[in-house]
Amino acid sequence: MASFWEKESFLAPCDLIVVGAGIVGLSAALFYKRDHPDSRVIVLDKGAMPEGASTRNAGFACIGSISEHVADMQKESPENIGRRIVRRYRGLQLLRETLGDEAIGYEACGGCDFFTDREAFEHSLEHVEEFNAWLKELTGENQVYSEDTLNGYPVIRNRLEGALRPGRMMQHLVRRAAAEGIEIRWNSPVASVGEGEAVLEDGQCWSSSRVLVACNGFSRRLLPEVSVAPARGYVMVTDPQPDLPWRGIFHHDRGYVYFRSVDDRLLIGGARNIAMEEEETDRFGINKKIRSHLVSFVNEHLLPGQDWSVEYEWSGIMGFTPTKTPEIRQVRPGVHVAAGLSGMGIAIGMEIARQAAGELD
Repeated sequence: MASFWEKESFLAPCDLIVVGAGIVGLSAALFYKRDHPDSRVIVLDKGAMPEGASTRNAGFACIGSISEHVADMQKESPENIGRRIVRRYRGLQLLRETLGDEAIGYEACGGCDFFTDREAFEHSLEHVEEFNAWLKELTGENQVYSEDTLNGYPVIRNRLEGALRPGRMMQHLVRRAAAEGIEIRWNSPVASVGEGEAVLEDGQCWSSSRVLVACNGFSRRLLPEVSVAPARGYVMVTDPQPDLPWRGIFHHDRGYVYFRSVDDRLLIGGARNIAMEEEETDRFGINKKIRSHLVSFVNEHLLPGQDWSVEYEWSGIMGFTPTKTPEIRQVRPGVHVAAGLSGMGIAIGMEIARQAAGELD
């Protein structure tokens, strides 16, 4: 039971409780605090650091490959895809402007859609001029996509894309939030949320006039009625490869597989489509089938004949909606949600957070 002193200080009512200290949660807290400088804002997170996907992704600052967009057009309207591209483009601009390129380790390296199948390449290539015209109309950017070859493979380059360091990004965001008076409570797993309160697993209750659930793939644990489904993603990083032939960021197989250089190491991840149903989980873990698929891909296409090993590997938990459109709304009286970034958290997280913060008034 809390003491009288704790009740009147640490546990005093606040103006906003945010559940989740990832990119959306901390950014939403930051934007809300800036709009309401006299407010008390508390962020509660279940771990010792942000661990869902914000620090467990591949660090791609991307607006999407042509093969991904073409695949999405089979199930979505061009209008929805166009809005998503604009959101990613503007979201990355907001991220860089808010935190600064140096703080997030941003590299304007460009990106490539990487193909091992000539027919798939030709199919995507047919859309280059169409998408260049579309990007010009949507963003004002000229000639974003272009045909090329790299290390003997056909690629479609995207000059707008870049890479960053997710750990540095989140560390800087944590520091920025704290410096602006936002209180962050680590190791504080939330068991339930309701109108005016968030209750921790140990029974401690935090009261507030509004609660924002921003824990993406974990949202259904607190709000079963939302449309956000969890999805586990796998990433591995090799030992140093002094003659690494791949520099920049790369998408493959409609964006399901992705790889990049991290200094002199190769990072590769994804392949969730190899075991889609198995990966619809919010439990961390490594799927051996996916790991084997990616190892074979590296051996066959990226580092053939080279001596390499996996030095780091991990999983992260994303949150997907049926249409890839984030869920930003009031779910219950006094309880809001901002989740379902659908694997695009780096690009759209801060933009989603700004929108969510604006809807809390």
